[in-house]
Amino acid sequence: MTLTEVDTPALLLDLDKLERNLDKMAALARERGVLLRPHAKTHKTPLIARMQLERGALGICCAKLGEAEVMAGEGIEDILITTEIVGHRKIERLISLARKAKVAVVVDDAAAAGEISAACIRAGITLPCFVDVNVGQNRTGVAPGEPAAGLAAAIASEPGLTFAGLQGYEGHLQHIRHVGERKAASARAMQALIETAQRIERRGLRVERLTTAGTGTASYVDAAGYPLEIQPGSYAMMDAQYGAVEGVDFEHALTVLTTVISVHADRVVVDAGLKACSTDAGMPKPVGLEASYLPGGDEHGLLSGPAKFFVGMQLELIPGHCDTTINLHDEYVVRRGGEVIGHWPIAARGRVR
Repeated sequence: MTLTEVDTPALLLDLDKLERNLDKMAALARERGVLLRPHAKTHKTPLIARMQLERGALGICCAKLGEAEVMAGEGIEDILITTEIVGHRKIERLISLARKAKVAVVVDDAAAAGEISAACIRAGITLPCFVDVNVGQNRTGVAPGEPAAGLAAAIASEPGLTFAGLQGYEGHLQHIRHVGERKAASARAMQALIETAQRIERRGLRVERLTTAGTGTASYVDAAGYPLEIQPGSYAMMDAQYGAVEGVDFEHALTVLTTVISVHADRVVVDAGLKACSTDAGMPKPVGLEASYLPGGDEHGLLSGPAKFFVGMQLELIPGHCDTTINLHDEYVVRRGGEVIGHWPIAARGRVR
């Protein structure tokens, strides 16, 4: 099949570019002497997770328990769930998952840690547990310093858990455009995490690992001698949002293929609307055309600009945000050059629980 035969809208994945992106991040981790645990919340498929593991990743991250269940079901064996797991039903699922794979969790609350520990004791298992530290994103995470140190001590006292270290994801810094400003902000966030680790060690606890960093900071984040694990995700695919960030030199492997279905003097309409392209982080960008895109509803997009369009014309859009655009599609249409070589299911699509 050629691209012109692909029904649209379709999520295209350029396998050559994907492989180069995976190789580049794997090499970066080796050269820096850091552990690589890519975040599967971006690509949402065990096929790509396995490609990352084959290139030296020690495991993967998942944002949600449902994603981790999909990954473990396809033989991915080492998973860090980076979002807090709360409530009886989810904890029971966690215990079931831990019987199939090596799973680590994060917590920012001592009572929640106690509930997970109790379930582990009943099941006869122990789970590695990281303190989730708020280093400025102001989402989940306990405050750095003494609050985080106190939680680390609480985890260490739980017989169903082992204290594994600190998570301090600085997601709010990933898209700072200028590299110097981003480095400085990252250093401040890491300093809070490092000082927290030092405080914990003064309590007599060992901080085995710091886990942090995304695509925008993975190349320079520094843990000041602590074992460091990085969690980049978007680097595999890239998007228009990251395309505007200095020093993030990965290729755009992901596009949405769309067809022009209507041309008028004042508007051009394509068949990729809000159901095919997310706009939470900005508009998709047409590839190789002097044109701009705006959503025209659920099923339609509107193009404007000096480019020449005709009904039936196909074009590609670089998503504004790869993670949320991927979650709109059931499969990747995988290509090398202009030839379609496969269809890969996005197995963890919609696994938000």
